[in-house]
Amino acid sequence: MAAHDFADILGKQSSEAAYIRTRAIKMGQHSVYPHATFASARNYLIYSHISYVFSAGDVICKRIRATARMKALKTESKSFFDEINTGDFVRKTLALAVLGTLPPEQRDAETVNAKVEQIRSLEPFALVDYFRIVRNEELHSKGEAEQRVSEARDALPEAKIRVLYGEMPSSADQLSAQDALLCSKAWQDVVRWLCRHMLNDAEAHALLKSTFGGRLHGERRATAAGKFMQFELLYSKEDIANGLSAMGW
Repeated sequence: MAAHDFADILGKQSSEAAYIRTRAIKMGQHSVYPHATFASARNYLIYSHISYVFSAGDVICKRIRATARMKALKTESKSFFDEINTGDFVRKTLALAVLGTLPPEQRDAETVNAKVEQIRSLEPFALVDYFRIVRNEELHSKGEAEQRVSEARDALPEAKIRVLYGEMPSSADQLSAQDALLCSKAWQDVVRWLCRHMLNDAEAHALLKSTFGGRLHGERRATAAGKFMQFELLYSKEDIANGLSAMGW
């Protein structure tokens, strides 16, 4: 917001560089002689914000993967764990979560990887993957980076993204504060999905029965369990209805 306001002020000056130098002198910085435009600094600020969001997301993925249940899944699936533990940190965490949602008899690398690719096409995951490629742009040669970013943007499910978020991300060379915000929104939805699936339905139902089954009955039990599923387990309204119905509540 501050950068946006400052850009508006600069747009009204006869000389951007002279105004910045004058402001710097008032703050005791007498050796500032700006040669680049403020747009460059603002663009760097946007890239930095996107990188910060990814750092926060990676920390959450690390914490999810470090839970006792996720560690147990790794141990149980040693025979094919390396086959599903591929790609960036989001994909690796997603693969573990998917593994835990499957019945034991369906847990194999082919099934997990197929399900992972299906989920990665969902709007939040697709957006996060796009911004990951944008963030990594400086690690590749210019031509290769531009091609990868362009291909990633073209592959986005545009209609669905516009319905869910109201906008599409900009191209890498035209990033704005809205893109940083869109990246954050998409990451939040990815994290909600991952946290929602840290327990499979059978485990969640067992938890609900042990928590509410003995001390509440009828409508009070259904209401309390529904609230718990909404706020603690991050279930959607449809998931809550299905869960209560499956438990006969």
